[in-house]
Amino acid sequence: MPEIQRVETLLGEKTPGIIANEIIMSRVLFEGSFLLVEGPDDFKFWQTRICEGLCEIIIAEGKPNLLGAIVNLNARSFVGALGIIDDDGDSLENEQTLLENLIPTDSHDLECLLLQSPAFERGVLTEFGNPKKIEQFQTQAGVSVRQRLLENGLVFGRLRWLSKRMDWQINFNTLKIERFMNREIWRIDIESLFRTAASQQADANVDEISDLLQALPPADPWLVCQGHDLLEILRLGLQETLGDLKPSQGKSHLAALLRAAFHDTHLAATQL
Repeated sequence: MPEIQRVETLLGEKTPGIIANEIIMSRVLFEGSFLLVEGPDDFKFWQTRICEGLCEIIIAEGKPNLLGAIVNLNARSFVGALGIIDDDGDSLENEQTLLENLIPTDSHDLECLLLQSPAFERGVLTEFGNPKKIEQFQTQAGVSVRQRLLENGLVFGRLRWLSKRMDWQINFNTLKIERFMNREIWRIDIESLFRTAASQQADANVDEISDLLQALPPADPWLVCQGHDLLEILRLGLQETLGDLKPSQGKSHLAALLRAAFHDTHLAATQL
């Protein structure tokens, strides 16, 4: 079918209504299915995993747009549209939107799904990890690389979860992971992070933040951790402690390797 051209609003952004209209108008030329995804990285992952000619991928430009477009299409009794969204921790608070044609990721987001799979070892550690450095780290730390990655990610993930729960106004864009990373042991300086977070929240101090974090219910770490946090933590580790990654090689490079190393058999093992 002809490529679906992007329709823009005056603000240059898609809306749920515009996305739904794109799909309905495209039905005139295309009788197949439409897969709605949140962004470009999701498109890159799914474009090699659909039946060409039978399915068209639509980038919704964000989760709210995707949700709204699916609801809009369902209200108009459109058949043949499926949305895949990141869980984003919604299941931690039972806030999922339950629709038959809307599927959340098993973990927090696509990046977590990839890091949880053998693509982590096959794609990233094989390419950028130094075997001697990795062995030395795991011996000294007493944990695997993936375990330490999760430990570090949970520090930020649980703080994000608590901030959302308490409706705090912590600006995580200012809490750069690199600022709190002890590169020698590849570990987050928790006290420094909490102290900085508390300085942004007038009604909380470090002790209160620690107590509230301890009171959070048990949860799957892959639902708590944010994929972009994990990729940044991994990038910092591979630069020194675990490998020889160049500073010019960023998170997007690691994500591309993970997507390339992720086999369909890994996907079949998920709920997706």
